Amino acid sequence: MKDQRLEALLDLVELRGPLDEAIQHLNGFPWDAEHPIVLLTVEHLKSLIDRFLSGAVSPADSARWADAIEVRDDIGREGGSEALLNEFLFEVSAPEINGPLTSERAREWLSVVAGCP
Repeated sequence: MKDQRLEALLDLVELRGPLDEAIQHLNGFPWDAEHPIVLLTVEHLKSLIDRFLSGAVSPADSARWADAIEVRDDIGREGGSEALLNEFLFEVSAPEINGPLTSERAREWLSVVAGCP
C-alpha cells in the first residue's frame, strides 16, 4: 500500500501522466502523514514552469497541480527551499487571489529558481 501511495505522489509531483488521473489516484490515500513521503524540489518547479512555457500545461492545470500539492502533509519541501516552494504553490494555486499564471510571471519564477541549487 505504501508503494502505491509513493507512486501516486510521484505521479503528481513529477506530472508523470495526466493530472486528472494523478489527483484521482491520490484521492484514495489520506492527506495527512507523520512524515513526508515525497519531497517537492526546485527541480519539480522548474519542470512545471518549463512545461507551462512550452504550452504542455495550462494555467488552470498549473493551479490544480499546485493546489493538490499544497494541501498534502505527505509531500514535504526540499530543505533550504521551503519558503520559495511554499510561495510558488500559494501564488499559483490561488489564481482567484493572485491571478492566473502567465508566461511573463512563469519566466520571472524561472529566473528566481535558476539561482537555486
